[in-house]
Amino acid sequence: MNPAALGLIFTLLFVFLEAVQFVYFGNIFQKVDSFLIGFFVFGLTVTFSIAWTAVYRPKQLKTALALPKQLFLINLGAVVTFTAYLLSVQLIEPAIVYTISAGTMPITALILSKLGVREGGGMRNIAESSGSILIFFSIVFLAAITLFGYSGFVRGDTVTAWIGIFLAIVDGVFFTLILVNSQRLNQAGVGPEAVLGLRLPLYLLVTGLVVFTRTETNETISAMEISIYVTIGFLLTIPPLYLLQKAVPLLPTLTISALTALGPMAIFALQNIEGRVAYSAMTITGLTIYVAGAMLLAVGAVTATNIRE
Repeated sequence: MNPAALGLIFTLLFVFLEAVQFVYFGNIFQKVDSFLIGFFVFGLTVTFSIAWTAVYRPKQLKTALALPKQLFLINLGAVVTFTAYLLSVQLIEPAIVYTISAGTMPITALILSKLGVREGGGMRNIAESSGSILIFFSIVFLAAITLFGYSGFVRGDTVTAWIGIFLAIVDGVFFTLILVNSQRLNQAGVGPEAVLGLRLPLYLLVTGLVVFTRTETNETISAMEISIYVTIGFLLTIPPLYLLQKAVPLLPTLTISALTALGPMAIFALQNIEGRVAYSAMTITGLTIYVAGAMLLAVGAVTATNIRE
């Protein structure tokens, strides 16, 4: 199979699983400590990924450790993105969080390209340019309806809405930086399994400090409940991250960013089935504008990377 087509499949699977993850986590983190669940889920991830790499790909660990700058940047990015995501999805509508975050990614990639970052990727045709403009407009529209109370869910007042929007943007910016530095590690010979484990130790340290040093906690839950939440969280978190890491060496950052912009409708449908978030016609309008832009951007990206044979 064409490597670019395989990268497309991996990325689309990532988008679907991440949509399920957004709605599920947005629900359970209203009542369960997100740092506690994150610590256990990513602790398992780091343990399995690094152990597997040490046994089957030991040279990749040596290569990665010889690139401390890239390792630090993807670890810093993981801390910022996961923290921003876990907090924002509790504050504002999950579909809007996803859309603003995913839409920020191709825009960030373009800015990085203008700043001379080769992995960012620039505009290559009119479809990509038109799609980027629509995506930017949709982000502004969705932010506005959240601030003025026309979205399906805000957990508080206008200040809360501002914080949720800001965190969603931060999530998208730093996730793009993770993609850029993951590509650099891949190009140096570090595979997706190694990158998956090596990008999380700093996040694990931070969440561990939060969990084991604070005195106030969320509602007490049993060990059995924690085990169930961690197992489900692991299944919803690790496969998407692995699929994304598999896609990174096969597609440019801009292409991945464009394809990840196709998930809002799935999240919108799932959150309405779940029932925690009220239906909002304004939200679906903003998502429609966004998806139109994402489709244009994806078509342009697919064409430019010769996925069609």
